[in-house]
Amino acid sequence: MASAAPVESDDIETCDTFHGIMRHVMTITDPPISLLLIRHKPVRTSADASTQRQVPMHSGAKAMLVYQKSTDKYALVVLPAHLSCDQKKIAGVLGVSRSKLRMATESEVKQITGCVPGAVPPLGSRFPTPVETLLDEKMAQSTSNPPRVVTNPNVQLLSTNDPEWPTDLADSRLPEIDSERTDFIHFNIGLRTVSCSLPFSDYLRLLGESNYRLCDISK
Repeated sequence: MASAAPVESDDIETCDTFHGIMRHVMTITDPPISLLLIRHKPVRTSADASTQRQVPMHSGAKAMLVYQKSTDKYALVVLPAHLSCDQKKIAGVLGVSRSKLRMATESEVKQITGCVPGAVPPLGSRFPTPVETLLDEKMAQSTSNPPRVVTNPNVQLLSTNDPEWPTDLADSRLPEIDSERTDFIHFNIGLRTVSCSLPFSDYLRLLGESNYRLCDISK
């Protein structure tokens, strides 16, 4: 019998980035961040994630890491999940030539973000190695209702008893969300099996005002 193929080290998930984000969430109290966390089957693509969350694909926030060869710096590109990034526009925003810009490799993604592809959250300032976030201006209009967890048998609310949850936050409690609001965006929050939904305004608060640029980078 043939032996199973070894698991690539770059594809092994850790909870470090997720834990760091949740610890930061708990420091924001005036008012607190309105956040819904759900567990689901592992996802890697925006389409898979949208299916698991049962929300419109356009309300998903797609996050991609780019590398600037001329400055040896990384930046995080964030845009609605149904759109594609325009690398010429991105290069213009960063002030580099198109030939000096490329997408990060999977190994670089893991090194900078602490996440495997498919799990990267749109929060460049919360990575182990913080980077600037370029936020597409269309993201503010690409929102929806939060996931209807009670009607979706494939997902469940994340519990503080679940193994992904930080042990030092075991006694913490996330605030309630208003399920009738329609200004939520959705994204994986450091793990392929955990997604979050939060109002766009709270997303910006979590990201930090000085850590992003609103710009036109999609097509």
